[in-house]
Amino acid sequence: MGNFCPYCSQKSGLGPITWRSVGKSIAEVWGMHNRSLLYSLAQLFLRPGYFIGDYISGKRQVSFPPVKMLAIVAVLGVIVDFLTGAIHGMVRLHNSERLSYIDDVFSWLNVHLNGAFPPPSNYLSDVFLWLNTHPDVLSLLLLSFLIIPNYYIFRFAPRNTLHTLPQGFFIQVFSSTVFMILNMIYDITSLGWFVLFFGAVMVFMTYKQLFGYGVWGTLWRAVMAFVCGCTLLSILLNTNYAVHLMREMQMPAAQRYFLNIPIALAFLVIILSICYYISKKTSR
Repeated sequence: MGNFCPYCSQKSGLGPITWRSVGKSIAEVWGMHNRSLLYSLAQLFLRPGYFIGDYISGKRQVSFPPVKMLAIVAVLGVIVDFLTGAIHGMVRLHNSERLSYIDDVFSWLNVHLNGAFPPPSNYLSDVFLWLNTHPDVLSLLLLSFLIIPNYYIFRFAPRNTLHTLPQGFFIQVFSSTVFMILNMIYDITSLGWFVLFFGAVMVFMTYKQLFGYGVWGTLWRAVMAFVCGCTLLSILLNTNYAVHLMREMQMPAAQRYFLNIPIALAFLVIILSICYYISKKTSR
């Protein structure tokens, strides 16, 4: 019969199910049946840009499946959160009153920029407090908002030139995996500022290795990408707050906040256009 069944293509000689079969099945779920998961995680910290560049250029065998890797790391993150009781967030706060300034600043900006007079509320501070205590969600949100900015800002990079949006998706999947692990390190050590600094270094190293710009070229493009990502996040927050005001029957204020969205989009288009033009001109 050979090594495989001619009808179902199952490998021959598997034998009966034993405890070894159970252990092997569990190991396969967690990617521990071979070295690929641990090897991929090590590469993401030692040479992230080169490793990601190999994968998006077509060398699929160099990495453990990235989406599956992110899912496994996310589950591990939930377990670490449960075991450590890490609920204080990336920015440690002694009380939630410090976040009330977010509502005050946001209200002041809208009063002076577009004449919106929102009612007194702790809605935004509550949202930021929730995001602060759920850094994994915040990391995934912000990194997902980098796909489009990176597509335009690094479009004409010396390395991985003209990368596509699907490739950008996998770039951020790998980056999200790194930040999930950093969040776990913070849960265990509570070294928030160190983890944030190390995360910034990892982003810089990833972009420098992946796209091939020099130190300054990588730095300003990475900063602009995160500015655009934060702008997209602000659009989401404005939309969320405007819907909240509509539910509170504050229609005039809600309309003003909806007006922030095209303003933010215009700002985003201007930034991306300038970065795109500079990068294209430099590539020539």
